Amino acid sequence: MRVIALVALVTGCGTSCPTDDCTVKPRTFIKWTFDKYPERMFPMDSCVDFGAEKVSVTLTDGAGIATTLKDDCGIAQVVFEDLTPGRYHAAVTPLGFDGNPLVTAPINTEVTVGDTDGETTVNVPWESWAGTYTGTFLFRISWGGLSCDTATPVIKNQVLTLTVNGVVQNITTDDGQALNGSDKKPCKKLSDEFPQSAKDVMFGPATFVIEGYDATDNMKFTKSFDTFVGAGITNPTLTFDVPMP
Repeated sequence: MRVIALVALVTGCGTSCPTDDCTVKPRTFIKWTFDKYPERMFPMDSCVDFGAEKVSVTLTDGAGIATTLKDDCGIAQVVFEDLTPGRYHAAVTPLGFDGNPLVTAPINTEVTVGDTDGETTVNVPWESWAGTYTGTFLFRISWGGLSCDTATPVIKNQVLTLTVNGVVQNITTDDGQALNGSDKKPCKKLSDEFPQSAKDVMFGPATFVIEGYDATDNMKFTKSFDTFVGAGITNPTLTFDVPMP
């Protein structure tokens, strides 16, 4: 009796194992992000921004056998278990509260299932969303890492041009500065309580051109940034640092 108990302890099998097969099955994690563009200084959009309730993920093996899992969008992953090792085709589809797809087509990628746990992250790109969206653009500007009032030289005024999807945005910020490159306004200090912001901006990849002018109205700082305007009103505040001349 003692020998049997010892064998059960060593193998990991016994009363805690429902069957004679105590092998731990590898899991395949499929994760998702929305509009994640770190190269454009944009972390990602959220489920709320698109009204996404759930995300459906289908894995199809080489024989054409498909397995589909669906979970809440905010969980940001589904977990497949007991898959046969091999190559799979993954299709990721965000779903609205009515259960209908929010993208024009599933986002596809290839997944390799092995003998150990694996993880694949699929980013849903901005051009895949089926709806028409706008977002809030929130930003701060530093000049050589400093606030405009302590920069060298001190910056008195700024001119800003925001272009989204090739279209110059004829909109104004909350403090009344036009973002079409035609409006020279006093700079905003980094110490100001709130960032500058503009609502109802076109959604998508953007270019933000910043010009800084000194007390004699000479342009001393300028730089063009590749950035992104996310959907919805919950976008992060982006800080653009214009390097010293």
